[in-house]
Amino acid sequence: MKYLLPVVISSVFIAAPVLGALAPERGFSGNVTVLTGVTSNTSNLNVEQDRIQSESDLASSGSGEVDAVAGLLGAVQYTFGDSLNKQFFMGTSRDDIVTGSLAFEIGYRQQLANGTIIDVAVLPTLISGDVWDDPYAINEERKETDLTGNVLRLQVSNVAGSNFDIDMAAGQSDVDNELSGTKGTNLTEQDQELLKREREYFYFKTGYRYFLEDHKALLIPSLNVFTSDSEGEALSFVSFGGEVSYARQINKHGFVLTASVAKRDYDAENPIFNQTRKDKEYGVFLAYEYAGIMGYENWSFVSLVGANTTQSNIDYYTAEQYVVSLGLDYKF
Repeated sequence: MKYLLPVVISSVFIAAPVLGALAPERGFSGNVTVLTGVTSNTSNLNVEQDRIQSESDLASSGSGEVDAVAGLLGAVQYTFGDSLNKQFFMGTSRDDIVTGSLAFEIGYRQQLANGTIIDVAVLPTLISGDVWDDPYAINEERKETDLTGNVLRLQVSNVAGSNFDIDMAAGQSDVDNELSGTKGTNLTEQDQELLKREREYFYFKTGYRYFLEDHKALLIPSLNVFTSDSEGEALSFVSFGGEVSYARQINKHGFVLTASVAKRDYDAENPIFNQTRKDKEYGVFLAYEYAGIMGYENWSFVSLVGANTTQSNIDYYTAEQYVVSLGLDYKF
């Protein structure tokens, strides 16, 4: 999944929904967040890096690229049904944001009689963006091209009325102008085939919510598996990871601290580096909310500070990302 983007939370403390009701009343509800922040990214695959790289650059990690960002996030839900147990939703999932992820969703949610909540959603932007046409080009210009794709997501929360949650997603992506390994690397056509980035994804995560201190705090450990079946075998991988989140609310202050780790093994030797890639990823995120700022009940001050690092046996793929963001959130 996409991590450490310049986002802030709209609600820090994750509470269990009331049985049989997804919202206090029928109709529209949601939030809008205005934010600003600073991000840093050292990934060689980031299109903010230099367009032209030398052969020696392939043996090192990227340089730090610092950007100031400003933006608008939000989510809206429409709740209906005799028991207020049906909901259409669109926007950024608050549960995702507090753990350092960003996913724009359009979907439908229903709560069953036993307390189980089922979400079905499409995520049209999660794996889309700008990428290099040939990330490994030597002494030739790398040009930006579009990465496009779609993800279908199924979430099952409060399984059979318990505190277990399941999160599954499947998707596919393609690069519009795929030229990996064709610029200055002298690879054979067979080797170039190993670097093609058209792929299919599958993600599975399960976690359990422990309520602490009379429901004033929450601990959520989870495990996940993430697979990528790429047309180029050198880019296909299986990843196993774990995550733990601790949420705490003290009067108007809310905090969520999340730590994550993952190990990713690739299927075949990368012909550029003559090694089979192996990665380890570590992430830490701290989300904060101060509710009712300046006496306005629907307004909150929000912030997210996070770091994510990828350590690879191939230095070219070693990367670090950091974000510091501040903003104001309005709930309606």
